[in-house]
Amino acid sequence: MQPQRILSLALLAVLAQGPAWAEEVDGDLPHAGAEAPSFALPVYNAEASQSTRAGTMMILGEDAEDKDVRLVLVSFMASYCKPCKAELPLLQQLHEQYKDKGLRIIGVAIDTEPAGQKVIAELLKEMKVTFPVARDQFNLVARNYLGTRVPLPSVFLLDASGKVRFVSRGYSEEISKRLQLMVEKELSARSARIRVKEAKQ
Repeated sequence: MQPQRILSLALLAVLAQGPAWAEEVDGDLPHAGAEAPSFALPVYNAEASQSTRAGTMMILGEDAEDKDVRLVLVSFMASYCKPCKAELPLLQQLHEQYKDKGLRIIGVAIDTEPAGQKVIAELLKEMKVTFPVARDQFNLVARNYLGTRVPLPSVFLLDASGKVRFVSRGYSEEISKRLQLMVEKELSARSARIRVKEAKQ
């Protein structure tokens, strides 16, 4: 078989994997500096996260229920996405390390079938995930953030005003380090701005 044909077949195999892989990211989708679409969804792990619903709608803006929010991390995942499973321990670590400093993490699982939803529920219990993971079974939120086809996991860092500060696609050791650095940087910058504001009052 010719090398070019082998490459074409390999590419088709990747594309056939579905929503975990993707077309070019649409310029109209959330990007650094843009306003993040607001949402609220029921969660899988209500008992562990101590919340029945999760989303930016509830923790960002003037009417936010949580007044201590400084940074929000939204991560899109799916049961069939192996990198998403690898990312979960990092997200749990960030949640435990920075929740008292104003970081809020929201997972958004995009599984539409009951079998996949069952896998997500079991995975969260097995990995003892205590940040809320929302159930986007109709992909209404995913389409607003991801379009139709993008890599998973996809992570969005939002500031307290709801603006996107950073976007990360996929998962690797390098990506995890960069994400941790961005979380630390954004939280530090936010804390510095608050101190300056308080000093002027």
